[in-house]
Amino acid sequence: MLEGYYIVENTGVVPAERRFKFKDLKAWGYDLHLGTIDGREAYFVSKAGTRGEGETYTEGGKEYYISETQSEIPRDARLLARIIIEKGQPYLEFWLDTEDGNFPLAKEDPRLILHRFWTEKKFNQLEKHVGSVGLTTDFFKDRVFVKSIPLPYEEYPPKVRRVLRAVRDVHRDLTGFGRFVFQYFGEEDKTHQYRLWWLLPTIHLFDVEVSNEVDKILAMLD
Repeated sequence: MLEGYYIVENTGVVPAERRFKFKDLKAWGYDLHLGTIDGREAYFVSKAGTRGEGETYTEGGKEYYISETQSEIPRDARLLARIIIEKGQPYLEFWLDTEDGNFPLAKEDPRLILHRFWTEKKFNQLEKHVGSVGLTTDFFKDRVFVKSIPLPYEEYPPKVRRVLRAVRDVHRDLTGFGRFVFQYFGEEDKTHQYRLWWLLPTIHLFDVEVSNEVDKILAMLD
């Protein structure tokens, strides 16, 4: 990828923490409960559809009691999440920030959550073309079937330029950070031939709307 490439890049500090909506939590595959942990009132999560109101269970040496399953984020509370790296492995930590304090909800492998989330939402482009996942996540897509020389930007057709504009919009309006490297080789049998590599902050991909937009862009030239 050393010749004839076009770059869309927004640099700076990689975002690692942000606020999320209730629909994002549901998309990750969790139910949010109000109840008690070892007799103390708390918010906590369980895998979607596995626990019900009035249920008591033990997990990790702690006793949980579910008094109510939430249908939205409680008033005056925020759902926050961040990506951390420990001993070379990424984790997604998320918690509920309320007036009464912070309630840790889970610390999970982000790769497993993204796989579950993308599969359920049928974000097939993300699932198929993802590379590594850490503080950033990269996607690589190669649609070059006939060996040739990449074209300069001036020869890109309007559809390809629209894709590049959509990428710039994602970086500007949704993530604030990213690097998109693109090569275009023209059309062969009415099929666009191209190669791309896209780096984005992982934490933003847990947002349903962001993942949906990225998935659509990855499919635009197929």
